[in-house]
Amino acid sequence: MNNSLYYLRLFLLATSGMLLLCTIFAINPELANGTFSGRICWFHFTALLLAGSVLLMEFTTRKSRFIFSLPDALLLLLFGIVLITYDKDRNLQPERFLFIAQLITLWFMLRSTLLAHQELRPFFITIIIFTGIVPAIWGICSFGNNEPSTHPVFRLLQISLKAEPFFGYIAVIFPICLSTVLRFKDCDKFAWWESRTFLFYFSAFGAIFITIALLTNTNHPAWIVAILSGIWVCWMRMIGWRQTKETIQLHNKLFAIFSIVLFVIITAIILAGNIQKSQAGDRRLLIWNITTKAIMEHPMSGTGIGGFPTTFAHAQANYFDTEIASPIEKQTAICPRYAYNEYLQIGVELGITGLLLFALWLAFSLYYGIKHRQIGASGGVLALGIFALFSYPLQLPAYWVLLMFLAVICATNPKQNEQREQRNTPYIGALAAIIACVLFYGQKDCYYTYKEWKTLKELYQNKAYEQAADQYANLYQQLYHQADFLYEGAECFSQTGRHDIAIIWLKRALQLSAEPQLYYAIAQNKEAIQQYEAAEQYLLDVNRILPEQGYTYFLLAKLYAEPSFCHPDKFRIAAKRVLTIQPSAQNNITKEMKEEIIQILKHENTPIE
Repeated sequence: MNNSLYYLRLFLLATSGMLLLCTIFAINPELANGTFSGRICWFHFTALLLAGSVLLMEFTTRKSRFIFSLPDALLLLLFGIVLITYDKDRNLQPERFLFIAQLITLWFMLRSTLLAHQELRPFFITIIIFTGIVPAIWGICSFGNNEPSTHPVFRLLQISLKAEPFFGYIAVIFPICLSTVLRFKDCDKFAWWESRTFLFYFSAFGAIFITIALLTNTNHPAWIVAILSGIWVCWMRMIGWRQTKETIQLHNKLFAIFSIVLFVIITAIILAGNIQKSQAGDRRLLIWNITTKAIMEHPMSGTGIGGFPTTFAHAQANYFDTEIASPIEKQTAICPRYAYNEYLQIGVELGITGLLLFALWLAFSLYYGIKHRQIGASGGVLALGIFALFSYPLQLPAYWVLLMFLAVICATNPKQNEQREQRNTPYIGALAAIIACVLFYGQKDCYYTYKEWKTLKELYQNKAYEQAADQYANLYQQLYHQADFLYEGAECFSQTGRHDIAIIWLKRALQLSAEPQLYYAIAQNKEAIQQYEAAEQYLLDVNRILPEQGYTYFLLAKLYAEPSFCHPDKFRIAAKRVLTIQPSAQNNITKEMKEEIIQILKHENTPIE
């Protein structure tokens, strides 16, 4: 009976853990934003399956144990900061808040699982490597081919992994593959049935496929991640701290020179990798500069999760009001959804305290990984930490799941049986599993909500505004935290003449996003109900945020040419700006704007100096 329960527990825990790690593959074209929402729904259901497995494990084990470590405490403190800083009145990101709470329960469930079943550690590592091999193969197959792959799996992956962080994901897996290869390099190469041999070849294939996939792409940050984490893993596996310390003591001058040269090389690689094009590089540096200024606006309290876009826009407008901003910065400015640096974005949303706690949690997870000789997992944590300097991996659920598994493997001592019994705390995993079940109940209708939104999107795209408007209103309470949903619903109300409702929805969307089209939409709705001064103010607001946005001047020119709100002087200034737009590549939109302004000038017989 005991053996049956043991194998049942092991099977359920292994299966639920495997399904969680496969979040990277989970998309659902039946849902709105199927790439993101599909993964979120998959995570919810698989986390529930893991919770059930952990409950079975906790209550069928004679001695339930949990040994607290520093990363556990830091993670709880970080979640406390999330709770304190979250703006409950505006409730900007309820889904993201719930997801973070589920991640905390996932951490403690995984910690309990590995404390009870250390044999699952190599299994999880194997699945992690698998989740890197499949997208790496896709990357190789799609190289130089713009046509979709014929295999259904690759068709799904082409949809789900086309975002910028795709190559970052496989770069994070690379040091895990490399570490496993080095660990089992002495295995019997012909004994395929042995687990050591299987892991050696499986990891070797993974490292080869990932290397080829990275070489076929110009994603330089991913190269940096793979190179630096790979060097670190090789050093830890082949040299180690003790031998390095002895070498430094014998050749301290040579080491100092080597360190300086290495620092210069790494800095050059980072700059070359990040600044692939001059305009893209200027834009990324501007985003980081503005984000740093945004942190200083709320250094301790932060804005709460979801507050980055509007806080960034406010900081950028203030920056462009000064004489410090250069013309190039004004031309390349955008309103980003992410900071392209996770540490800076955490600093904006959770304050310096939250940033410090997150950095400490990451650092101590890495430290415990080294201490427990989990070189592959700690290499993955290091790689993800480096990649977070250049991109937005922690805004995507698959990266968080991967990070949780790697950090748990690092933090959990493989030799926990040697620790003192009085340090044990029972049933922590069961408590986390129960909370996970409660949290699942809080979002149980998520799948059906996004499925209904998908249907409404089709009506919206087919311009069936009258039919869609009321149905959008029915979903408002479930999706009022989605700026895209609010914009679509507002457009339906605007097209059916309900401008007041459209304005309310768009103002809510402006709390979630600073996209210029939201300002334009509000201005056009204000103009439709003859509130011209308010319409002008919204256009001037977006002009402060994006001073070189040609479409803003086009709308201002049309507004100033309105007979009921006629301002000839302002019209001439705005029209002149439209006519002097010089895009990098002439496009139809620019031509149409200029032609319409010329027609207005001819009709009004207004000269432009």
